Amino acid sequence: MKKALQVYCATLIILLFSFPLAAVEDERVNFIDMEHEIYRAPWQSYQKLIALQSAAQSYDELTYLWWSLRKAQAENLIYFYDDFNRTVKQANTFVTDKTPLAIQAHLSLFQGLIYRRQGNYSLSQSELAKGLLQAKEAKLSSLYIFTKQELAYTKTLTEIFDASLEDIQEAYVEAFALKDQFLLASINETYGAIYGYLSEYKKSIEYYQRAFEAYQNLKYPAHIAEAIYGLASTYRYWKKYDLAIEYFEKYQQQIDYTPNSNISFFAAYGIGMTLAEKGDCIDAIAIIDKALAIKGVIDYNAELYKRKASCLIDLDRLEEAEDALFKSASIFANIPELIGTSWQLEVIKISSELAYARGQYNIGFGMLQQYYEEYTALLLKNSSERLLKVRAGLESERQRIEQNLAEKRSQVEMLEQESRQNSSVLQFYFNIFIICVILIVLVVIALQYRTNKKMHLLSIKDSLSGLFNRRYIFDYLHTAVLGSTPEKMKLSVILINIDDFKKINDNYGHPIGDEVIKNIAEVGRDVFRQDDIFGRIGGEEFLCILPRTNIIEATKIAQRFLAKINLSKMVKGRQDTVTVSIGIAALSEQCQDVNQLYINADQALYQAKHLGKNQVNVF
Repeated sequence: MKKALQVYCATLIILLFSFPLAAVEDERVNFIDMEHEIYRAPWQSYQKLIALQSAAQSYDELTYLWWSLRKAQAENLIYFYDDFNRTVKQANTFVTDKTPLAIQAHLSLFQGLIYRRQGNYSLSQSELAKGLLQAKEAKLSSLYIFTKQELAYTKTLTEIFDASLEDIQEAYVEAFALKDQFLLASINETYGAIYGYLSEYKKSIEYYQRAFEAYQNLKYPAHIAEAIYGLASTYRYWKKYDLAIEYFEKYQQQIDYTPNSNISFFAAYGIGMTLAEKGDCIDAIAIIDKALAIKGVIDYNAELYKRKASCLIDLDRLEEAEDALFKSASIFANIPELIGTSWQLEVIKISSELAYARGQYNIGFGMLQQYYEEYTALLLKNSSERLLKVRAGLESERQRIEQNLAEKRSQVEMLEQESRQNSSVLQFYFNIFIICVILIVLVVIALQYRTNKKMHLLSIKDSLSGLFNRRYIFDYLHTAVLGSTPEKMKLSVILINIDDFKKINDNYGHPIGDEVIKNIAEVGRDVFRQDDIFGRIGGEEFLCILPRTNIIEATKIAQRFLAKINLSKMVKGRQDTVTVSIGIAALSEQCQDVNQLYINADQALYQAKHLGKNQVNVF
């Protein structure tokens, strides 16, 4: 007992002195273990990862890939799909045969999701199948199961129900054996989708409800939102429209965890579709148009155009209905995997309704006959004896597995309980004391670390634009120029100044001027590359550092920025245009000093102003 006490005390002393040092030693994060943190707080995790972006450039290749992977994971959960696509694309450029399978399998999963959102279901299945093999070879059970259920859901979208049910059942058995609540919830969510498409709405609601409750226990906001959306969609298919709208509105409330306004597309989609099917066509068309104006998912847009066409026919706006139907049919024509599904066949049915409304009864009858023949064949396919056997067998096997595993778990728990009762009471309380002390120390360290991180972010960010501030920009520039490597000679800067900014403030007031600065910053985030360092260095002046970029490449980027500014409406509700003048300079054998580099860029900017503004000038 005395020896054990000495060991615990020594361990406590080591922890007390080592944790503070570890907390301040480096800004690097253990990206491999971040998954749960990202699921719990996706937006906060994304901000944390973005704050490490400049530091990530100095990471070794493996650490950089893990940083990119976690960044992509957070972007996916907060619906930053364009950023997600770019991050995955860039990460894939670093992948080689020597890259760990864990990273390759994650990237294959992400690429499969990208293809699925683009409506390319064949490529999506192929990429997800590749990810399955990689996860299996690496013995990553959780990732293997998660990828398998995503593959099952993808097959469901093309109405390959028997294969998707078999895949999801295999995933369920493996997840149940692991006792992984998140995987079980994900699989239950996929079951909900499959049974919803099979028109078994009661069973679909049951599975979605299980997923929802599990996600709530885990406190995963993005997944809670997805489960709510699944419940809303199933109630819509079930024609319980009031319940559907109630759950779509709950979904709208749940998605406030992300600042991305484009996520509102899905809520608008659900409510618009529900109102159209309910018969409230005037309200439905207004919301459908709102959804179509947002950058949404392509096959969802096809469904919106169909519902809009039906409403327009009811309102006797036949030319508009024909246009909406044409747009829907065009989308389906570009997604071959959806040809012959119930979603695509409905275009034929609505086209027949349009023909009847125009008095073209023979054409309408022919289309309607074609629809019912193809739809009946599809129903027979989905109700085939093989599919019925698969579904019945899988449900039976699922119940049997749950019962057997539950019995084994009960036996294990009894043995563990007996083992715990045999432990010494004194040892138990001593362990509790040590754990409490360590937890207190860890909480204090964590709070101090979070405070330091917040202070660091405030010290490098400009509060108005959200860009890097002047001090950080020039510190970074000095660091980038130091040394004498060949890469040093390949660095350019772009100096940007808003033209006649004082007039904007005088004419519209400083709040509008602030809005213009924010909009300029947003354009810069869209145009400049991920490795470029963009900041606000003065009232209406911005500076972008472009590492590994020569003067020609920098000029092209600056011209794209200028073109986008000219196309953007910076002052809302006003016809006045906002322009910028841009000066560009680069390191060279004649200019190897930071101050001279900035002076050169400033002179080029002055020349751009002198020549008439709204242009790019190179020193």
